[in-house]
Order: sequence, then C-alpha cells, then structure tokens
Amino acid sequence: MIGKIANKSSVLLLQNAFPTLEKYIDHPHIIDGQPLKVIDSLKDEILRNFKDLMNMKKKGINLFFPDIDKIKEIMLEELNKK
Repeated sequence: MIGKIANKSSVLLLQNAFPTLEKYIDHPHIIDGQPLKVIDSLKDEILRNFKDLMNMKKKGINLFFPDIDKIKEIMLEELNKK
C-alpha cells in the first residue's frame, strides 16, 4: 500500500510484516529530533489491510514472506520462560 509518512509518499509492504517483541525495538525513527508517528488514518488503514491478510492466511492464502507462525511460536516460548 502507499501512504504518506513524514509528508512523503511511502510504500508499505505488509507482506513483509512479522511479529516482534518491544524489547527488540531499539529506537524509533527520528526526524528533526522528534519521533516519527504514523497518523491515525494511515494506522487504521494498515491495520485493516493487515487483518485482511491474516484472514486470507487463515483460509490458506499466505501472502507473507516471513514465516510469521514460526516467529510467533518462538516469541511465545520466550515469553513463557519468564
């Protein structure tokens, strides 16, 4: 999908999405000393499209490049060890 981020048209490749834990995010994107935030309307569109991709995956149509099920399994195992 294409959306505006920091006033620039940007391509968002949702098929490259993968689960992660907050501890693996070491810093936000910064522009002019301020953290970059996605506007709510774009965030909502991303989430709608992501949910559609997840529903397609449940029906056997997997458009994701990474093995998100395996990554999620590893993360859940890590969380359960605590």
